[in-house]
Parts: sequence; C-alpha cells; structure tokens
Amino acid sequence: MAAPGENDITKRTEATEVSTPDTDTHVGEGPEYSEPVDPWATGEAAALAAGGQLPYREPPGGDPTWTIPGAAGPHPTAEEPVGRTYKKGLLIGIVAGVVALGVAAAVALWPGVRALDFHPVQEVARFDPAVPVGFSWSDAEVIGDRAYFASSDPDGRLGVVAVDTGSREVAWSNAAAGTATLWDRMIALPVGLVIFSSLEAGTGRAQMRILGAGDGRELWNRPIGSSDTVHFGADTMVLVDRVEQRLLGLDLASGKVRWEEEDPDSTTVVTVTTEADLAGPAGTAGRPFSPNVSDDDRFVQINSDRSASVRDIRTGEVSQTRPSVASTSDETVAHDGRLFVQESGNAQRIFAYDLEGLGEPVTLHTAPPQASLSDLTPCGEKRLCFVETAGSDQVIAVDAVKGGEVWRRDVPDVESLIPVGESLLVVTDKESTLIDVGGDPLWTVPGVAVRLDAGNVLRFSESLTTSVGSRSLSGVHLGDEAAEMGLLRDVRPGACAWNTTVLACVRETDFALFSFA
Repeated sequence: MAAPGENDITKRTEATEVSTPDTDTHVGEGPEYSEPVDPWATGEAAALAAGGQLPYREPPGGDPTWTIPGAAGPHPTAEEPVGRTYKKGLLIGIVAGVVALGVAAAVALWPGVRALDFHPVQEVARFDPAVPVGFSWSDAEVIGDRAYFASSDPDGRLGVVAVDTGSREVAWSNAAAGTATLWDRMIALPVGLVIFSSLEAGTGRAQMRILGAGDGRELWNRPIGSSDTVHFGADTMVLVDRVEQRLLGLDLASGKVRWEEEDPDSTTVVTVTTEADLAGPAGTAGRPFSPNVSDDDRFVQINSDRSASVRDIRTGEVSQTRPSVASTSDETVAHDGRLFVQESGNAQRIFAYDLEGLGEPVTLHTAPPQASLSDLTPCGEKRLCFVETAGSDQVIAVDAVKGGEVWRRDVPDVESLIPVGESLLVVTDKESTLIDVGGDPLWTVPGVAVRLDAGNVLRFSESLTTSVGSRSLSGVHLGDEAAEMGLLRDVRPGACAWNTTVLACVRETDFALFSFA
C-alpha cells in the first residue's frame, strides 16, 4: 500500500527522503504489511525501556507479548493500574503520610537541582484526535517539548497527533498511521514515534512502525516476533531477532541494516545507561521519557556460553570480551561504565564488572541462604539498590564500586525502584515511599509518584488507570513541603505523559495539555 497521502497527514515540514533498506524492512508503506505484527512489553522494559529480562510475559488477556527493555509494560486495562518496569534499552513510579525536611536536608539530597515553580494544575489546550477516541487503545508520550497523542478505532485504524508543548500548537496529524487488530504501545524518540501492535493471532508477529518527528509520515515498518527484543541508541536500533536467529543494528531513520550477524543462541542485550538518563522525567515504572541516548552508545551482549561482550550500538564493533560472566537469564544492568550481574542459582550474589576492561569482578553483595535478590537499580552516584527477599522485602543500597552495604530498609511488597537523584522511590501496589541518601524514609503516601528530574517529584493521589477520572496532584522538591496543585480532571490517567511543566493526557473523546509548573 502506498504511503498516506496529503489528505491523511497535515504537516508543517517537508517530508524527508529515506533510503531503501533491506528486504525485511518496509519503507513508507501504509497500514498493510506483508506480515502482520504486534506489540511490545516491558523488560527493561522494556523498552523500550530498555535492560535484559526474560522476553515472555503473560498479560491479563493471556496472550504473550514481547519485551522491549526500558519500556513500559503492556498498556493497562480500564481498571488495571499502570504497572512496573524499568531500565534502559533506550531501554519504568511510585511514591506516597508526609515528613517535612529542612533546607539542609534538601542540599544534602541533591545539590544544584532547583525546585520547580509548581502552581495549580490548569488545562491550557485541547486537541481533536486524528481517529476517534473510544474503547480501543489510546495513549500519550512526551519527549522534550513534543507530545504525541495516539488513538485507534474498533477497526484497528490508528491515528496520531503531534503537539508542541511550548506553543501548544499541532505540529502534524496523521489519520492513517496503520491498521492492526489491536495496538499495544508506543515510545517517543528524537527521530520520531515508534508504535507497536499486539500479536496477530494468525502470524504470532507484531507490527513495529516508525513515524517521522518532522511530518508524521511513516519512515519504515518491520514485523517483530513474540520473543524478539528491541533496544534503542542515538540513531540505531538493536533488534534481537529470535525467529531468524539474527542480531541486527538498524538505522532508526530508514530501517536500513547497518550491521548484522548470526545469533543462534538467543543472545541477551543490555544497553548502557548513564546518570543523565536517570535525571529527567520518567514514567510510572521509571522508564525515562527523554534519555540522553547519545552519551554512552554501547551495549553488552550476553551469550548462552556465559560470555559477555561490550559493543558499539552503531557499528556492532566489539571492544571487550570475557568468558564466564552471566547466563542469558541472569538479571543484568549496565550503568555508568559498569555491568552489574545478579548471579542465579543456589548462591545469590551481585557482581560488578568495569566495562572498559571487563577484568575480574567485584562482589558487591552476597545474600543469606534462602534469600533472593531482584530489581537491580542504579540509585545515585556509584550506588546500586535492589530488593532482598527472605520472607519479607528489604531494600538495600550498596557501594557500586567497592561493594559493601550502605543502608537497608524494610518495605513490604516492593514492585519497583525508581532513582531520583541520590534518593530512591520505592513502589508498592498501594503506596510509595521516598528514601533519602542515608536510607531514611522521608515520606510515604498512597497513590503514585513519578520523577520529573533529579530533585523534583510529581504525585498522583491514586493509581493510574485508563478509565476516565480525576486525580489530585502535588509537586515535591526533595527536602521541601509538598505543593498541592488541585485536581487533574476528566482524563484517562493511565494514558498521560509529562515533562517538567506539562501533562499530556487522553480524555474521554479528545486530548489535552495541562500546565502544572
């Protein structure tokens, strides 16, 4: 099918030319595929979200979805709260009684991060959807000062509207972004918007479509298998194709293969994050909305023989290799120049490897017998946090360079850990707690809190679902009193995204921007 025409896309910029990629990638085609496809899930999430976790997940409906490390998990149903997920593959909130701190505490928490000027939340603009909003999938994404709103109808037709959050004007609207049985999720990148469908029953594959940031036209599309994983760099996507047993580096603007190799042993890929990636707005499970994907464009490849290689995302070039590092099922995180491995098996230990040389590892922590370790999360400069479970959950912080426990805190039923500067948001299914650099809880509140930057947090009064409703909002600069901001009214809270000044939300039948700082 031909690319969407002028009647389908309202644009402000000229269409960009794209070079023709390999035969697996389709450039500029419309909503039909030679092979229908479907979604993406979390992992370290995702993806996107980016992080390597097992690719299979069983959502409420029972159909498996595939993983994009660093991305959010499957989109919540109308009554299902937004769930956990985190790490970068590009690679995902969080907090809730209130204890006030003094100015000195604020300085100790994160010097140099200014308090945002929070004000009562107010609707500042409303936008018509390209495709009517109804009971089918819809969502919003924000990257920098660009908001994307997506909606689909019962026939699976997908529409996307791009908005400039500063001018509050529509940049473009595409009413023919694709067609699928069910759409699943999307992630915003500098190059544009990546959208994933759910798995098609007939093919067991999903659609992945990339719309250009400038004009909304489709740059390229590609089928994705149910156990494939996708990881994003500055201008290159790494695709672990487990159907064809290939590892591919794809140009994000064109879909063209930059490098590829055979991958018969189901490689695990872990992209490298930095402090800058974790210093900006993030989703409810910690997925960065605007990661600095160009500041460390490397990934770690874990092979079935337990060897690990440090590679360049853009070229695939191998800079370091070491045997006996981790299995493909071990939880691994690559951050700030180090690879952290949670050893599976009888011995529950966490090791750290320097990515520059991949020399002998440092043992950061050894769990007692019968205890388990999970949720490895960078939580400040040269610190690693995780959950140790032995009957109940304890959150522990260790020195990420030398090893050794820094602090531990009892927090039952932990679902996810989200760094906020040197502090940590600990998420449970009902409330969230902010723990400071010394391991002391600053406050615990019901509902959900999300990171705005390394020193500011946005708090929602209840969990975020896709049913239309209202949520009380408050903003908190670490160490200061919370600023109450009133009600965010008549939105689908689970279909909202944000930067440090505005929220972009799907409403019952349209889209809206809300200013809060």
